[in-house]
Amino acid sequence: MRRARGRVRWAIAWVFPLLLGACAGVPRDTSLPVNDPNEGVNRRVMAVNQELLRPGSEFVKAAIPGPVHDRLHDLNSNLREPRIFVNNVLQGRLEAAAHTGMRFVSNSIFGLGGLFDIASRGGMPQESGDFGQTLFVWGVAEGPYVVRPYLGPATLRDAVGSTVDMFSNPMGWFFGPNMAITAGSAGVDAVDRLGQLKMAEDASIDFYSFIRSSYYQMRRAELREALGLPNDVIDSPALTDLDDPEPPAPPPPAPAPNATRSTSAPDANRSASAPGTRRSASASQ
Repeated sequence: MRRARGRVRWAIAWVFPLLLGACAGVPRDTSLPVNDPNEGVNRRVMAVNQELLRPGSEFVKAAIPGPVHDRLHDLNSNLREPRIFVNNVLQGRLEAAAHTGMRFVSNSIFGLGGLFDIASRGGMPQESGDFGQTLFVWGVAEGPYVVRPYLGPATLRDAVGSTVDMFSNPMGWFFGPNMAITAGSAGVDAVDRLGQLKMAEDASIDFYSFIRSSYYQMRRAELREALGLPNDVIDSPALTDLDDPEPPAPPPPAPAPNATRSTSAPDANRSASAPGTRRSASASQ
């Protein structure tokens, strides 16, 4: 048994660098063009998701106080860290993996098991990392856009990746079935997202297109991050605080009084001098 384990470790030690080297030469397109050939089906699935999850979203907003909701959000974020760590390693992002490991240890120990995200407050934001992103780094095509029951929007590649994450989440090895942990985490995210998007839904002409565009924008940023490319914004515009009104535009500057007088003065001089010139001309005649 020990010999078998040793052989597995040696195989991983040899194969993993070769895999990363092979992936380094695979062309990857971070532009992620919109590909939605099954839009009709996706719209119906999205409508069903909204009807099923909206009561939970309204209950959470009405029954759970803000501080308790924040603690649940931070705990859910901390439960994702082991999965992010594994995918950071699979992508060859060792610095991001070390960053994720430090976040998980800090929040688990000093943040009371992840109830408080002290790492983000200390300037250590959460890294991105999922198996769909890993498949992208390995050169797998994204496939069409899909809306999954309960889990929401994804590309076909990300849908497969999230299934792998669901059954291989390291947290399930210690705290319970992977399916239950993933379903609970996805439910918290979906309910939270629906609550944030209520105003956008009421204001949008086409809410489906808004969600699809937001997903693609967020995913493009995460794929760029996986390749180490610079990106200014990773948060989806659909997840920003929509309750904050935009600041009013500043009023246009008033014209300077000196400029008004300077432009009108020559006209006045010309109008005053013109009659005198005509009179002098008639007098000479």
